[in-house]
Amino acid sequence: MFLEKTEYGSVDVVRFPHRLTMGDATMHRHALRDLVDAGRNRLVLDMSTVQSADSSGLSVLVSAAQAARKADGDVVLLGLSGPVRSLIELTRLHHVFEIFADINAAIDYLSEAEAA
Repeated sequence: MFLEKTEYGSVDVVRFPHRLTMGDATMHRHALRDLVDAGRNRLVLDMSTVQSADSSGLSVLVSAAQAARKADGDVVLLGLSGPVRSLIELTRLHHVFEIFADINAAIDYLSEAEAA
């Protein structure tokens, strides 16, 4: 399953499919890395439709954040479902990522960070 991407100025909102698991992790990792390599280093990862994730899926998020931050950008998470939020908190990734419920707040956060 492919990722959907929408541009909002210098910020890209990337929507994940229903699963973020080992079976799709490599494809998603490469897609996000390609975005960062193309200079799109401010990413909102829209997880609102993700119902299941595993450690390989979470590694995709961490990899994207590392690449974006290395390129002077950032990655934030949007719309975590209950089970995914629990996994993020269990793995303490809520200390690594800013998490938003509102898309406009997420876009504004990354836009303001760029301006600073």
